[in-house]
This record gives sequence, C-alpha cells and structure tokens, in this order.
Amino acid sequence: MRSQKADKYCIVAIDAAKYVNTAMICTIFGDILRGPFEFDGSQTGFQVLKKEIDQTREAYQLTRVILGIETTAHYYEDLVRVCDQQGYMVRVINAATTAEERKKMLNYTKTDRVDLQAIVQSILQGRGESSKKKAHDLERLQTLTRARRRLINEQTRCMNVMSVYMDHIFREFQGKNVRKDGKNQVVKVFSEFTSNASLFLMRYYPHTTDILELGADGLRNLSIEHNLKLRDATIDRLLAYAKESISKPKEALAAELFLLRLKLDEYELLSRHTAELKEVIEELLLETDGGILLSIPGIGVTLAAELTAEMGDLNAFTHSGQLIKMAGTNPVVKQSGGKQASHFAISKQGRAAFRSVVYQAGECVATHNPEMNARYQQMKEQGKLSGQAYIALGNRILRLAYAMRKHQSLYQSTNPDYVLLTVIAGKLRNKAKQAVFFNHFVSV
Repeated sequence: MRSQKADKYCIVAIDAAKYVNTAMICTIFGDILRGPFEFDGSQTGFQVLKKEIDQTREAYQLTRVILGIETTAHYYEDLVRVCDQQGYMVRVINAATTAEERKKMLNYTKTDRVDLQAIVQSILQGRGESSKKKAHDLERLQTLTRARRRLINEQTRCMNVMSVYMDHIFREFQGKNVRKDGKNQVVKVFSEFTSNASLFLMRYYPHTTDILELGADGLRNLSIEHNLKLRDATIDRLLAYAKESISKPKEALAAELFLLRLKLDEYELLSRHTAELKEVIEELLLETDGGILLSIPGIGVTLAAELTAEMGDLNAFTHSGQLIKMAGTNPVVKQSGGKQASHFAISKQGRAAFRSVVYQAGECVATHNPEMNARYQQMKEQGKLSGQAYIALGNRILRLAYAMRKHQSLYQSTNPDYVLLTVIAGKLRNKAKQAVFFNHFVSV
C-alpha cells in the first residue's frame, strides 16, 4: 500500500454468503470504482466476479488486485481457494474486525453496502491475514475432531433428556437422598448414569414393577447372562429404591417409556459413531507431526488430535504466543502513564473451539500429569481459582506443543517414574499403532 505503484492497485471487498455473494471494487483511497454487485457461489458466479474485475482494471489501467473476504461461517473458504488459484492477492478479514469498523461509522444500519465498506476500511488499515493453503491432513483432522466434539455434545443433550424421562418412570433410579451423620447425602444406584448395566435396565426393565418382578435372583441371573457386573450391594439398593418409589403406575407412563426407548436408540447410535470417529482420528493423528504430543502424560488421543488440528500448520507462526492469542486465552493487560501493568481476564477474542481445547488440556494435565499437578497445586495455594489454573496450564501445554511439533522433540519429563513405553501403551491399545508411533517419532 505504501509503494509508489499503489495507486494502480484496486481493492475488491467480498461479503460471502451461502447462496448470493456481494462485492464492490474501490481504489486504495476508498473511492468506489464499481458499486455493489451480486454473484452466486458457483463457477458461473466466479466468472461474473472475474469479468467485473477485468473490466474495472482495463477501464482504470490498474495493475494489481487485492481481495478482502470476510470470514462468514464456512462459505468464504471455497471462494478464497478459487481466488488464490486465479492469482489474486487474498486477505481474509475476521468478522469481528468488520463489526468494529461498522461501529466507527456511527451507523446502526447493517446492509451489504455497509459491510463492504467495512471490509475495504479493514484492508486499508492493514487488517486481516493473507490466505494460506492448509495442510490437507491437518484440515481433515480439524473437520473430524470438530465433528466428534459435536457428537459428544449431542450425546450429553441426549443423556439429559433420558434423565428427565427416568425421573418420571423411576424417580429413584438415579439416586436417593439419605441422612448420614446428620447431613443430606445422595446415594446412587450406579456410579455412572450411562454405564452398561444402567443402559440395559433402562431399555428392558425401566419401571419399578419390572425390578420388583425380577427380584434379587432375577437381577443376579441377568448380571451373569449379560455381563452387567451388578454387585449385591447394587442389587439390594435397587430393590429397596424400587419398593419405596412413588412413581406413577407403568400404565400411565406409556408416552415416557416410548420416548425413552427412542432416546436410548439415539444414544447408542451416537456412541457407535463417536467410537468410529475416534478410530479414524487416531490413525490420522499418527500421520501428522501432532502424534508426538501423545508422549505428554495427561494428553490422550482425541485431545492431542484436537490440539494439533486447532493449532494447524505451524509454518504460519513464528512463536507460541501467536497461538495463545488465536485461542483467546491471553490475559488482557492494561498499563498507562508509567503505572504498573494490571492483568485482567483472558481476552476471549480468538476461536472458541480452540479455547475450549486449551482449557480441557489444562484440566487434564492438572489431574493426570504429576509435574503439571504440582504446578496446579502451587497456583491453588497462591489463591488462583481452578478455572484460572486450567487456563494457565493449558497455555503452558500450548507452548510445549508448539516446541515439540516444531522441533519434533519428545516430552522431556523430570519425573523418575515416567516411562515413554508405558505412557504410549496406555493411549494406543493396538500394538501396530504403538509401533507406528515409535517408528515415526522415536529416533533409534
């Protein structure tokens, strides 16, 4: 923009959408050369865009084209790719950046024209980043890990609905309040609501009358036949709760029983799909440089894959601080007039999905990594909240992951009990996949 030939450049602002994109062509001074026009999201539409650009360049004798495209959901991605192939210089503008530009216009109106003007101003101020070609494996890994995360969220919602239905069918199935040492305490039948035994009974014997008809002997026989692993204490508690339950008669719960069965089918399907996804993610992770993160205690297969996918191609970064900022887990710092800087909450200005992974990484290593657990305990003693400590540890893991992937170096532990073979065997159950890890990441 500062070169002597910059007056021969033109800026093309594009507001991407699912069906109809809008574009506008300006000079570097913001003068409009071609007012807003529409084109669809197909090859036909791209030819319309190219024709408008070529005609404008010829009419005003312009030499270079700079395209600014706002990151609207995923609709901009194909457009960025074809514009790159055409040889245009493409700048990708974050939607939050254009939103701030609209505020500066002191105009509450939001139209395509206002959006395009905001994109132009963002380009003129040097905002956005040049489009980068994503590594195919990393892009595929991100798609799969985010899909798995959505499935996990759907599983959780499904489980919550199942819990509501069981409250109507057999209220005490999920636990009962008892007084112990003068205090209220909820005593559960099963440690996990979605354990194999719990799911089996909800499907075939959900009501109190079903449990009472089976009796202790019937429940023991079921446990042996279907490998439910029901202990005597669990059987006794289940029968006691069923006997004392005040739930409605089974005849009055036909709707709830039917809907519960549907939700159990849905939960089973989601569980199967999640397991299949994990297998594919595990294989793909070992094909990328992110497989080396498995050497970190507390970082499992799916978490290592999510970290690798959200970090992306490290050639786009010069230091780990850029990744922390992209995740939005960097603390907000305010300092003025020679006063001491004050640190506030995290910025939350980056990718929400990435930020969630960083938090989970911190939470996992705080529990399952002895060295990180020591740091966690130290931060707790200093008065940090658990969430703050998890973010701090997550940022540390992010810096560590950056260095490990960049230099292909294994996790260096000071813990005398750390054994790499044991750590990997606990994460990769398949011997062949363990061999793949050691062949790829451990030098002989």
